[in-house]
Amino acid sequence: ERAQRAAGRSGQVMGMALAAVGWLVFLRGMTGGLWLMVIGLFVSGTSAAERRWAELVTALRGVQVGQAMTTPVVTGPDWVTVGRFLSEVAGQSGHAVLPVLDFDGHPSGVVRLRRLVAVPPGQREWLRARDVATPLSRCTLATPDEPLNSVLERLGAEGGLPILVMDDGRLGGIITAHDIDRSRRRSREPSAHSEPPE
Repeated sequence: ERAQRAAGRSGQVMGMALAAVGWLVFLRGMTGGLWLMVIGLFVSGTSAAERRWAELVTALRGVQVGQAMTTPVVTGPDWVTVGRFLSEVAGQSGHAVLPVLDFDGHPSGVVRLRRLVAVPPGQREWLRARDVATPLSRCTLATPDEPLNSVLERLGAEGGLPILVMDDGRLGGIITAHDIDRSRRRSREPSAHSEPPE
């Protein structure tokens, strides 16, 4: 993790240096300097992202999924029409992403407000919420006792945020970007209030 942070810092410096050289070359009338600038900015951006990721992994070391999740979870039925879901569930929840449950109370997927709103008005009265939801098979799932870092490493391959926390086949919690940021900030608090060494 220290190596990742160091590589990220050096990558940012190198990227900005390439961008600066590219700008100087462009000012001298050589259009190739623009490509050098683009490459430099790209290297700097990806290095900054790598550095932020390393810092996040370090901050969340030792945090379990159960400690980071929000519970109870606001959910909605997957069998209602998009129109009813928008007016009766999404409009009152205040959330942009909601897990949906089937008749037996098991999660069947995740529905996003922007996808619901994108449904043409003429289709909202017969199209069901589950028809526009991301199915459970394409969601990131975790158990409460898993390390949060190991789940975050799976995000890209399994479907991204939110993370649905399953407990004996039931939805026990949810982790969003807000929950991850809250856990990161909370992990810094003990060191800020710790007793000074004797």
